[in-house]
Amino acid sequence: MAPERVVDPEELEQLAKQLNDKRQLIELYYKRALQLVGQSEANALTTVLKWANETASELRNRATIARAEVKGGDPVGALSAFGLTTAIGKVSGDDQTRLRQDLKKVVSDNTACTPEERAQAIRKFFGKLTVAERAWLAIDQPDVVGKLDGAPANVRYAANRLVIERTLARERDELAKLKATAPKDPRVALLEQRVARMTEFLQPRVTGDGQSKPRQFLLFDPADDGKVAEVFGDLSKAEHVAVMVPGITNRLDNYHELAQDAKRLIRHPVTGNDLPKTALITWLGYDTPELGDSVLPAKAEAGAPALRSFRAGLEAAKGAKFALFAHSYGTLLSSKALQLGTPFDSVVFMGSPGLGANVKSVADLKLAPGTPVFAMRAPGDWVSYSEAHGKDPAELPGVQRLATGKSSGHSQYYLQNSTALQNLRALLTGDGSYQPFIGSPELDDEQFGASNVRVLVKELQSRVPQWKAGELGAVLDPAIKSVLDGEVDFNTKITRIWQALQKTDLDVYFTKGDIAAITAKVAAAPLTH
Repeated sequence: MAPERVVDPEELEQLAKQLNDKRQLIELYYKRALQLVGQSEANALTTVLKWANETASELRNRATIARAEVKGGDPVGALSAFGLTTAIGKVSGDDQTRLRQDLKKVVSDNTACTPEERAQAIRKFFGKLTVAERAWLAIDQPDVVGKLDGAPANVRYAANRLVIERTLARERDELAKLKATAPKDPRVALLEQRVARMTEFLQPRVTGDGQSKPRQFLLFDPADDGKVAEVFGDLSKAEHVAVMVPGITNRLDNYHELAQDAKRLIRHPVTGNDLPKTALITWLGYDTPELGDSVLPAKAEAGAPALRSFRAGLEAAKGAKFALFAHSYGTLLSSKALQLGTPFDSVVFMGSPGLGANVKSVADLKLAPGTPVFAMRAPGDWVSYSEAHGKDPAELPGVQRLATGKSSGHSQYYLQNSTALQNLRALLTGDGSYQPFIGSPELDDEQFGASNVRVLVKELQSRVPQWKAGELGAVLDPAIKSVLDGEVDFNTKITRIWQALQKTDLDVYFTKGDIAAITAKVAAAPLTH
């Protein structure tokens, strides 16, 4: 349902014009009065002139805001939340037309440029605008400005808040209609989660010292699974900034889990306050794969340029250090972004399935000389053990492996009070107090059966065409668990894998005999510990 129009912006503009005409007439009267009665008597008209000026400006301001409100959301609230002026009536109709055209031109003219050149052009464009023009663009073109790398952070925050408000209203309506007409539709549960997330986005974040601050989004795109980039801390004052890149199955509907990781990381372990002069950014700026297509590099290759562009658009305090914290499939994407020339002052890979078949050492990442690269692999992290996209970076030459302490499996690198979290915090703040991993660097010395997992993954992948490899990903997890289950006999293992293949229609590429041969080959691999 379209929002009810309370005021007519055209009528407000007409009133402003009439006042402006009257003001010009009063100015003539004032000049004539100076000649006839002198300064002291004529001064009474200055009050009327001032009132006419201020009222006309406010009417134009209200007309501009009313036009934005028709599209939904609270434009004034979005601007006010991030310290932007609400006096956007100073931007005339002619200037509005010019600004729309100039924005479109600067974006189109720099499409073919490098991300760094494009971000610089956007900075230059906004640098020439008045405060009123910046604010006006935020509410007139929020879908463009909100995701525009190189635009001022507070302008993007305001634009994205408005987009969130409008999206929330739209999806609430859609959810209500679905519940009324098709309550068992699977989209109901998904929409409920998305609506819950966006509702949270519009609530203030309470910092460690109890301050309530509006949540800050440098990116919000509700299309498909959704894309989000949120800032924790004050970018303008931050001397240390980390960009967190997540892996598979991260979406708008479950984004709160990623946000919780960021909250734990930015809190001081003793005081509980947010770390001073520090900012974190959760970058869910690409289409993350599900389990089924996580064995393919396509989404990492598609997302890498977006991460490079996002980094090019970031600004913090002068001399700030930027760290990259990548997890799971996000490590593959980050590897490809680094190879494109994306600059970071330090890099951490966690629970990586590999950085790409072409990466044999740190040198292959094309980083600036001396850039420290770290890796974490927690015990029981089968994503790392599979090495589905190349050698685990924890074993690559030039990478410093870090301890993970009590963290285990694939999803506990941000676990509260863990060594893994302490190490990330130490790298974020640059205090140098991180704890290195102590022990054998060999994966097979660490995890019983890890070598068998690699054999299984490679054997299964070798027997399906590449365009079907995505579907195979859904089979890998149950297959791994079945093969390594010491309590299950050989025939049961074969049956389980065969059934998993049938569920994804991959059984046409195998026979039960093939599965038996693969399982036997896996079992014959040396079980190292």
